[in-house]
Amino acid sequence: MKLRIKIILGIVFFLLLFLETSVYILYLSQFHLDLSQDYRSIEGYEKIVFKDPKSKQCFRLCAWGLVKTGSPDVFEDHRDIDRSSYEYQLIVEKTDAKNVWQAVSSPDGRYIMYVVRTVVGQGYTTDEEIVSYRVYSVDDGKSTTIYSGYRQYLLVDWK
Repeated sequence: MKLRIKIILGIVFFLLLFLETSVYILYLSQFHLDLSQDYRSIEGYEKIVFKDPKSKQCFRLCAWGLVKTGSPDVFEDHRDIDRSSYEYQLIVEKTDAKNVWQAVSSPDGRYIMYVVRTVVGQGYTTDEEIVSYRVYSVDDGKSTTIYSGYRQYLLVDWK
């Protein structure tokens, strides 16, 4: 009987600890969750900045998605994409990307980060858009999705 109580208390303790940790992660990330670790293959990923245009809050990549960070001194808005630019032309030509919303080169020019908005489902509601943040490697021609989220309309810059 005492063993059963200890097991039950252990399970309850574990669940409470798990719940507390999950709530803390949600709080830190402000619900920008994505457990993919693919971003780690991109050199210089730690200098990618995401910015919420409404709250002006900035985020960086981490193990569970995006985490709040301080605002950089300068943040360039890349929404008005130049469709004749080298970056845009390369993305359209070399990837299957449709609806490219933003594009920015890494400081060393080896990568191009681009943002794609994709409508999913049958279009019965207006809330069916997935936003994917991808990085194209100029060296090997490979695209890697580094963050993706339902209606996660964030601005990007690469310092």
